[in-house]
Amino acid sequence: MNENILLGAAILMEIPIAMVLLSRILNYKANRWTNIMAGINMTLVQTVTFFASAPTKYYLFCGIIEIATTLVIVWLAWKWINPGKVTKSRI
Repeated sequence: MNENILLGAAILMEIPIAMVLLSRILNYKANRWTNIMAGINMTLVQTVTFFASAPTKYYLFCGIIEIATTLVIVWLAWKWINPGKVTKSRI
């Protein structure tokens, strides 16, 4: 482990934390795309870690839950309807 690897790991850990704040302060379009990109990024990173070495049972369990959760976040963000453009016919 060197300083660059630890910095990369710290950045990856901060993405979900930052998304909590960003989801509250970004406008609709930026929020939607940020959630999609963060979800895809975290899904890919977690998937790749399964192939770095043989995962333990608890890591496999937590990783599968994280992948499922981030995929749901991407799906919900993709299907998200702009609340400012809802017409009376949809209400």
